[in-house]
Amino acid sequence: MSKKRLKKRRMTALEHITRAVLTLMITAGTLWGAWNIIAPKPAVADDTPPVATRTETPDASAPTAEQSPETEGDGAYRRRKDCWTFLLVGMDKGGGNTDTLMLVTYDVAQQKVSVGSIARDTRVDADRKLKKINAAYAYGEMDGLIEEVSKTFGVPIDYYLRVRIDGFVKLVNAVDGVDFEVPCSMNYDDPYQDLSIHYRKGMQHLNGQQALEVCRFRQNNGGGGYGDEGRQQTQRAVLTLVMKKMLANPGKVSEYADIAAEALDTNLTAGNIIWFATKAAGFDTENLHTMSMPCEWISPYMYLDPDATLEMVNEYFNPYELPRTAEQLDIVTRKK
Repeated sequence: MSKKRLKKRRMTALEHITRAVLTLMITAGTLWGAWNIIAPKPAVADDTPPVATRTETPDASAPTAEQSPETEGDGAYRRRKDCWTFLLVGMDKGGGNTDTLMLVTYDVAQQKVSVGSIARDTRVDADRKLKKINAAYAYGEMDGLIEEVSKTFGVPIDYYLRVRIDGFVKLVNAVDGVDFEVPCSMNYDDPYQDLSIHYRKGMQHLNGQQALEVCRFRQNNGGGGYGDEGRQQTQRAVLTLVMKKMLANPGKVSEYADIAAEALDTNLTAGNIIWFATKAAGFDTENLHTMSMPCEWISPYMYLDPDATLEMVNEYFNPYELPRTAEQLDIVTRKK
């Protein structure tokens, strides 16, 4: 008996297209699922900023804001889409206090980054003898520092990045140094911190160690210089130059990652870092805004300007949909 051969039915053009689309969807779904496991979208801080509990009688001259249903209710803490906050920390030589503090907001949706330098002598509302913000780490380590910065400026801190000095030096060297306009002649020596800073005013090419020394300068041995605010401006200018050179040479991304792994202490996961790195690819540094938190020196502290600080927070650092109010910041003022 002859065997009947079953004829294979030819698929129609529509069936071919359908199969191709389904295959593409399954492949894309599998890759997307794997990507979200490897590099998940970073979470935001669970807690709202700590409520200010005064340890002292507030200055009568400090501004106040009337409460409203919007500022008291849940709407006050509704986050904007894809907007994160960070605290960038540099330690001093002894490791007890923070030498550099920067509040950073990265609005991924708008591709904008804001960096605000916080003066290390900023007066804060704290239950301790030394009421400078840079002492918060010595008393409460990173959790205490985050809480104090968050309470002062009325915004949550989603992630922190604590950078060791050697990491900064290696990163500048990795981008082959930077060309920087040194703002003034620098002549300063501090054997305790192993500092010897000597540079002439004007454009110079700085390697990693030289860039670190220029960034740490505040005043000369015999007086003069530009103080803490000038140092903050220098730090932000150098960091901007380094960032521009990093973005211009993405081929070194593995080298940058190795340096970060060695010299960076952070609560970001490796997957978080990858996620942010992919979003920052092609970032236009024209959308990088740097500034100093507005304050005034009244010995022995730097006092934040309440009105100017509130305005700056709302324009550059507020990750919430609704603007912050004066009562949601904890700014210590002092009459002259």
